[in-house]
Amino acid sequence: MNLILNLKQLWHRRLLVGLAIAAAAAISILAVFQVSLMPPSVSKKSQVEAQGSIEILVDSARSPIADARRDLSPLTARAGVFARYIAGGNVIREIAAANEIPVRKIDVAGEAPMPGQVPGVEEGSRHVNPYGISIVQSAELPILTVLTRAPTVREARGLAAAAPDAIRRVVRSIQTQQGTPLTRRVEFRVLGPAEAAEVNDTPGKKVAAVLFLVLVAIGVVLILGVPRLIAAWREADPLEPTGVEQRGES
Repeated sequence: MNLILNLKQLWHRRLLVGLAIAAAAAISILAVFQVSLMPPSVSKKSQVEAQGSIEILVDSARSPIADARRDLSPLTARAGVFARYIAGGNVIREIAAANEIPVRKIDVAGEAPMPGQVPGVEEGSRHVNPYGISIVQSAELPILTVLTRAPTVREARGLAAAAPDAIRRVVRSIQTQQGTPLTRRVEFRVLGPAEAAEVNDTPGKKVAAVLFLVLVAIGVVLILGVPRLIAAWREADPLEPTGVEQRGES
């Protein structure tokens, strides 16, 4: 009986139902598609960016990698130091210069990036720049992974590919200034070429369909519930007489 009663009420209020369906459809379309009136067109919203990566082995002139008896933990600890150092600024500036990108347009994340100490990061800022570089250290191996983000695949790959040479130049400068012997210098070896791929975060038709159904359901609940709430409010007597008033009237 309740279902039939609800259907009858919706039929009597079919104009409101139609408006609710139209509003739900419009909101769903605007959430997923780009609508243009001049000229009239509907296209999918584009939220496409590219992500790149490259792996760098932190090694030494007398590499322990091929010797099963040698401990890798010193190099692993050194890799952690370099992960923090890379996010500190000089290497990022070298990468930005190699790709002709203003360093202020690059978001940087490392092992411990601090606002105000990293290019592109300002304290309290929630703005997301078009480019990004993240440095991740392997937990058990002396390997650094440089992850990049850019509007295009070419730019994401270029940022990743520039990282090894940028690290070498900056560290070599420090080694030269300190007079570090060649046999004791840290070296950086690339584990394969830089890779990049397109990432599409555009919401699809399923998202639009779910959003449409949810909005229609909310509209139906409001159409059925608001009149009943108003009627119940009117039927309630907020000025119900007290016991004293009743005795006075008698």
